[in-house]
Amino acid sequence: MSAQREDPLKPAWSRDLLDSPFPPELDAPYFDNTLDAWVLSRYEDILAVFWASELSPASFNSKNIPDSFSKDESFKMRTETLEALTSGRMRVWKEHLTKETSALMEGLNWQEPVDLLSQYAQPLCLSLAAMVTEISDYDAVRMCNRAAQVSAASAEPYNQTLRSEAKAASAELRSCFHAEPEALRESGFVALSQTMLHILANAWFALMQHPQQWLLLYRQPELIEQAIEELLRYAGLARILHRTATADVDINGCIIRRGERIFLRIIAANRDPERFFHPNEVDITRRGAGHLTLGAGLHSCVGASLVRMAAATLTSPLIKRFARVTLDQPATWQGGSGFCSPISLWVRVG
Repeated sequence: MSAQREDPLKPAWSRDLLDSPFPPELDAPYFDNTLDAWVLSRYEDILAVFWASELSPASFNSKNIPDSFSKDESFKMRTETLEALTSGRMRVWKEHLTKETSALMEGLNWQEPVDLLSQYAQPLCLSLAAMVTEISDYDAVRMCNRAAQVSAASAEPYNQTLRSEAKAASAELRSCFHAEPEALRESGFVALSQTMLHILANAWFALMQHPQQWLLLYRQPELIEQAIEELLRYAGLARILHRTATADVDINGCIIRRGERIFLRIIAANRDPERFFHPNEVDITRRGAGHLTLGAGLHSCVGASLVRMAAATLTSPLIKRFARVTLDQPATWQGGSGFCSPISLWVRVG
C-alpha cells in the first residue's frame, strides 16, 4: 500500500505533496487497520464518494454518524449560501477586487524581489473577505491572526496545540460576524482570508515551475479561466478529506459499512493517469479534466464560483504584465496532513 507514515496514527502520504519529486501512488480501495478507515485514491472511486448520499463530510477524528437533523441543517446552510452568491454580488465583488488589484500592482516596486503572498495576495484576500462577510477593513485586519490560527489547525489537524488554539479563535471570531447566511460569517472569513491565500500560493508556485506555461498564458491571457482549472487540478490545496458512512454503500464494488470512516486522497486522484493525460504536468490548454479539488456532485464546494473568480482576478494582472516570473529564493512550506503551501513566494519578474 502507498501509505508511508512515521507516526502510524497520522496519515502522511509523502508523495501527495506539490513539491514531491515523485508522483502519487494510487491504490484500489483498502481498509487501513491502523487508521481504522478506508483509504481511497483513484479518481473514479473518489468521484463516486462525492456523489454518494450515504457518505457525509466528517472531521478527521470523528466517529459519530451524522443524523438526519445534521444533514438537514447542512443542506439548509448550503442552499442559503448558494442563494447569497448571486451573479450580481459576484460582479460587484469582482469590480472592487479588480480596482484594488490594479492599484496594488502599481504601488509595488517590481524592480526588486517581491513576495507575491505577503505583499500582493494577502491584502487582497483580506479585502475580499471583508467585502463578502460585510465587515470593515479595520476589523478584517484585526481578526486576521485569529483566522490564521483556525487555518493552521485545518492544515495540521493532528496537532492538539493548534486545535486548542483554533477552538478559542473560532469562538472569538463567531461573535464578530452577523451577515447572512451563516456560511458567510466566520467560516467564510477564514476561507477567503486564509484558504484562498494558500490556494493561490500553490497555484502560482506550480505555474512558476512550468515557465513555458506561464509564457503561453502571457501570450494568450484569454486562457485564464481554463488555466485556473488546470492549476486547481495540479496544485489543489486539500491533501486529505474525510467522510463517514451513514448507511452501507457500494463504491465501485467496495462495500463500506455504516459508521465506517473514509480517507480521500484528493491530490492523488487529481493525478490519476486513467483520467488525465500526462497528469504530472501543467497544461493550461487541457479541457474536460473535471478535477476534484472543489468536490463534485452532492459535495461540491459551495463557494466554488467565488474561489474561481478570486483566483482569476488576482492571477490575471500578473500574467498580463510579466512574461516571466522566477523564484528569488527556494520556497519553504507550512502545513501538514490537511494541506501544505509555501510560506512565501519571493520572486523576480521579467
